[in-house]
Amino acid sequence: MIHPSHQPAARQATRAVGVLLVLLLVVMGLPSLPGMKGVAHYLPLHMALETLAIVVAALTFGVVWSARHEQLPRNALVLGCAFLGVGLLDFSHMLSYSGMPDFITPSSPEKAIHFWLAARLLSALALLAVAWLPWSTSASRTYVVTLVALVVVLVAALHSLFFFAPHLVPETFVQGQGLTAFKIGFEYALMALYLAAAALLLWHMGRPRSFNASGLFAAACVMGLSEFFFTRYTGVTDIYNMTGHFYKVLAYAFLYRAVFVETVQQPYNLLRASQRQLQATLDALPDPLLEIDDEGRYVDVRAGHVGSLAAPINQLLGKNLQEVLPAESARITLAALDEARQQGFSRGSVVALQVPDGNRWFELSVARKAPQPGQDPTFVVISRDITQRLESDEAMRKLSLAVSQNPLPIVITDLRGSIEFVNDAFTRTSEYTADEVLGKNPRMLQSGKTPSATYRGMWTQLKQGKPWQGELTNRSKSGREFTESVLIYPVRNAEGVVTNYLAHKEDITERKLAAERIQQLSHHDQLTGLPNRVMLGKHFDYVISQTNALAVLWIDLDRFKDVNDSLGHNAGDLLLLEISQRLRTSLQDNATLSRHSGDDFVALLPHTSQDEAAKLCTRLLDVLAQPVQVAGQEIFLTASIGIAISPDDGQQLDALLKNAETAMYRVKEDGRNSYRFFTPEMQAHTSRALALGNALKQALPRGELHLVYQPQVSLLDGRVVGAEALLRWNHPQWGVVSPAEFIPLAEANGLIVPIGEWVLHTALRQLRAWLDGGLPMMTMAVNLSAVQFGQAGLTDMVSQLLRQTGVPPEALELELTEAVAMKTPEVAAQKMQELSQRGIRLSIDDFGTGYSSLSYLKRFNINQLKIDQSFVRDIGTDTDDQAIATAIVQMAHSLGMTTIAEGVETAEQLDFLRARGCDQVQGYHYSRPLLPEHFEAFVRANLQARKQKPTPSAQANIRAHAVETAT
Repeated sequence: MIHPSHQPAARQATRAVGVLLVLLLVVMGLPSLPGMKGVAHYLPLHMALETLAIVVAALTFGVVWSARHEQLPRNALVLGCAFLGVGLLDFSHMLSYSGMPDFITPSSPEKAIHFWLAARLLSALALLAVAWLPWSTSASRTYVVTLVALVVVLVAALHSLFFFAPHLVPETFVQGQGLTAFKIGFEYALMALYLAAAALLLWHMGRPRSFNASGLFAAACVMGLSEFFFTRYTGVTDIYNMTGHFYKVLAYAFLYRAVFVETVQQPYNLLRASQRQLQATLDALPDPLLEIDDEGRYVDVRAGHVGSLAAPINQLLGKNLQEVLPAESARITLAALDEARQQGFSRGSVVALQVPDGNRWFELSVARKAPQPGQDPTFVVISRDITQRLESDEAMRKLSLAVSQNPLPIVITDLRGSIEFVNDAFTRTSEYTADEVLGKNPRMLQSGKTPSATYRGMWTQLKQGKPWQGELTNRSKSGREFTESVLIYPVRNAEGVVTNYLAHKEDITERKLAAERIQQLSHHDQLTGLPNRVMLGKHFDYVISQTNALAVLWIDLDRFKDVNDSLGHNAGDLLLLEISQRLRTSLQDNATLSRHSGDDFVALLPHTSQDEAAKLCTRLLDVLAQPVQVAGQEIFLTASIGIAISPDDGQQLDALLKNAETAMYRVKEDGRNSYRFFTPEMQAHTSRALALGNALKQALPRGELHLVYQPQVSLLDGRVVGAEALLRWNHPQWGVVSPAEFIPLAEANGLIVPIGEWVLHTALRQLRAWLDGGLPMMTMAVNLSAVQFGQAGLTDMVSQLLRQTGVPPEALELELTEAVAMKTPEVAAQKMQELSQRGIRLSIDDFGTGYSSLSYLKRFNINQLKIDQSFVRDIGTDTDDQAIATAIVQMAHSLGMTTIAEGVETAEQLDFLRARGCDQVQGYHYSRPLLPEHFEAFVRANLQARKQKPTPSAQANIRAHAVETAT
């Protein structure tokens, strides 16, 4: 693709090459005629063509040599100097031609061909070098002289070779036979060089013009075409030889034109273009351009707008400055000319003139103009109208003063946030000077207390071209934190493009503190700092919008009036502060504690169920029951707590508060120091729980508790290997109370510790009695609650009971639930280690129902895992239960433990567990839990049956007997 800068010359070059190519084809297609073998009078024609070629080559060198001081490109000098050598070789070729007088040595076709080929090779290499080397590099004088000397030395060397040692050169022509193969091959090699140069020049024509590549391209192509003729002639005077010389002359002409255009014509064209551009520039200048001589007279005046001149142009030319300008303006202008005379230029002088456009101010720029020989120097003066600029500067000065003296901080940044301007108020607020912040980012003021989402929202607005308003908490240079109300908006230029951001700031720290104080006074209790009823309502509205599962506790201190009456209100206030702190510490973070009046507190508990509320109330009562030191006295307080649950007891705060308060009064009526639910159903449950809790305290002394024992059977041989002791409660009024109901009460009120010790002691005494009665050694399994396991002296207590009852430690198996073991794994592992070292067996009850960590399980000193009955119940049909049971058995065996499955009720369940390798089972399939005497009978029946190797029907009879005697 030809670059537009080459297209006019490229079209001419390609047309010329195309015409000459067609002519070559025509000549080659002519029939062989007698006249083609030898052209009449060929010698004079040859001399004329060669002379013309030599002249063109000399002109090429002459043009380049004459311009060698103009910083010509190195390529032009290479081409010109090379064609000096080409012209000299062509001259020797002409003198050596057959028919010419002897030139040093006898003339002959072969001698002429030697000089011909040398000239052609030099021209081809020169064109190739010009096309290859960078064109823009200028050459020094030393380079030019060296290049000419090299060309002269090369030409002289070639003359010496051809004159005195022609035998060293291969034959090129044989008289009567024509050209040799060397000659023809050499010509084709020259054609290849010319075509390579043409290809490189064609590549240059596709790039912006840096030299006349089109002319050189035409010269290279025509050179190559001419060489084709010299591969065809058989006689030195035939038509092919003549046509080849003609093509060579044309190629030289193209070459000369290319060099001439580049070294002579192109600079003149550029000069004329530069003059036209300068004239256009002068015509486009909006400011008057004056030329004034050394005496202050107007020599030339150019002005696109005459309204900015002090007088018409024809009245200025030849006049002196003092004749045209006011005295002060003339004096200032002459002073500027004098400064330019001494320094070469003058800038910044301002004069005031009355011109047709009105009173205007002009800024003078003066430059001294170098004079022509024999002439006085002159000065070029540009008079720029700066009236509007001065007016704008004045307006900007006023605006700058207004912005700088604004009592509120103002910051201007670029689009990247770099500060470009701050006013005095900003420096006072931030305590940074302007020099310390200019170029910096305002983030240097960040305190870290403004949420990152605020900054993200700010930049989202600003990048959309929208203003942003908000509050930022910043830090001054001294570390003082302050809150600012900030308005930032984009600043746009005349085209509507955002160029800057402008921020108006206001320190609102004191205002916010005052608002917070007012908020605190109006929404919080002054004594405790807790939210008052108004704030409680806001909290309730927020919580109820998130969830409707909400518990409201109304907490009233019992007999608080007695404290005020006896110790005074100051002591009462101190007591209320301590109580509020205890309550706040005991509640979760998402709970809201409020003081209503006097000794009444209300707690909002989001996401709280009835059971969770009951447990929390129990904990609060325990916390409040701790003594308080007030006025040097130890005071014991209790509280009554009423509970209302949303949405069952109401969905509005007033309704919930009313119901919770009603429940609280019910507690008061029932004796204080407790809690009650408002819902009738929940109230009934709470009443029963309270009654059971109170009755449980007397159950042990009154003998209402007893133990039953469920057999544990080995699947290996069917023998009874152990018993699990299970606690039962028969109340005179309520009858049998479920362990699931009374054991949590015992754990909640602390009774589980003495009851648990009684269970352990009773079970060990019973085992000792069975052993003394002749029963075989077996294991007694006793469950430990979390409260028992957490007792500091558990290991010593168990060891003491073993010694008292005389039961071997290995006959006792303590059962722990997963939750107990994993509550504090490190502490549990230490305690299990202590029990194991005493020889006591340990098992994990209900294994698989919790979230045990296997990494801890392998560290625990566990002897047995109990498969929970929830996995056994559907083990015959549920593939998941089957997989879990199988995995527990395999895992236990891999860790060196045994397994026992509870809740086995069917033969199908038993067969599956036996097939999977389970070690022991217990459940209704063998026996319900039995009273001691019935358990003893069951074991003896089992021993008797095993001795007789009973049939399955006999085993069924044993189980039936167990069912009959079961409790």
